[in-house]
Amino acid sequence: MLAAKQQWCPRCKRHVQTEQKQASIGRQKELVRIIITCFKCRTTLSSKTTSAAALEQNEDDS
Repeated sequence: MLAAKQQWCPRCKRHVQTEQKQASIGRQKELVRIIITCFKCRTTLSSKTTSAAALEQNEDDS
């Protein structure tokens, strides 16, 4: 789901391009928040918090 380039936006009522942002959380930067927003209206389509180690492992597998 996070790798999708287009997703359904309920506000625009159509499939739109998405923008993915990542932000480190915490003092030790062990967690990463991934936010996917609609490129057109900037509505948040999904948000997920994961560990930095799991994110790096997923990127290496791709």
